[in-house]
Amino acid sequence: MDARDHGLAGENYYARTDGQNAPYRRAISGAVHTLWCRRSIVAMLLEVNKRLAGYGAEVYLWDAYRPVACQQALWDFFWTRFRCLMPQADDAMLAEHVRRYVSDPRRFDPDDPRTWPAHATGAAIDLTLRDKTTHALLDMGTHFDDMSATSHSDYFERLLHDGRIAPDDHRLRNRRLLHWCMQEQGFINYSYECWHFDYGDQMYVMMRNYRARDFRRPAWYGYISAPSRS
Repeated sequence: MDARDHGLAGENYYARTDGQNAPYRRAISGAVHTLWCRRSIVAMLLEVNKRLAGYGAEVYLWDAYRPVACQQALWDFFWTRFRCLMPQADDAMLAEHVRRYVSDPRRFDPDDPRTWPAHATGAAIDLTLRDKTTHALLDMGTHFDDMSATSHSDYFERLLHDGRIAPDDHRLRNRRLLHWCMQEQGFINYSYECWHFDYGDQMYVMMRNYRARDFRRPAWYGYISAPSRS
């Protein structure tokens, strides 16, 4: 289902044609205009919004279900970009770096769970917060898909630890608000991207295993093809 049909706000970042989707400045090949999510994800996000209401905020989705063709186009974009930034890197080193930020779709096989990009499951979402009244996006200290250390979830926590920002820094507080409201509802964050959250897919299980050594349950959401409605 499209999350916007159920009261959630957002716009597919990769389908924008107004040039306001840095670093791409164009629509990405294979992108869809919808924000398809599994029903359980939509229900959970609505509960997150209930938690956020007391802070005058709500979630704003950038991306949800992502076709493999779009995933491939994103991989190609960042492969080319990081090749320019890391001219001494061989292909293996370059692939390792790109995989920090983009699931590798090059060996995608719908019958092999090891090759499924997280966003192709309908259980991974990219989002931020916005003011519930003015609809202004809250400042997270970076733009969506800024594939640098600034995007790491603990970036401002590290600055606070080093004494470089104050405890009431609004970027720090906004990230904390998003992180904890999502986590309290059951989502788990991917630590390289403050905007990326999962529930029930392979990334969710990987991050739970990494953080809590929780090996009790495999992923219960896997690859699904795109709905017929576009």
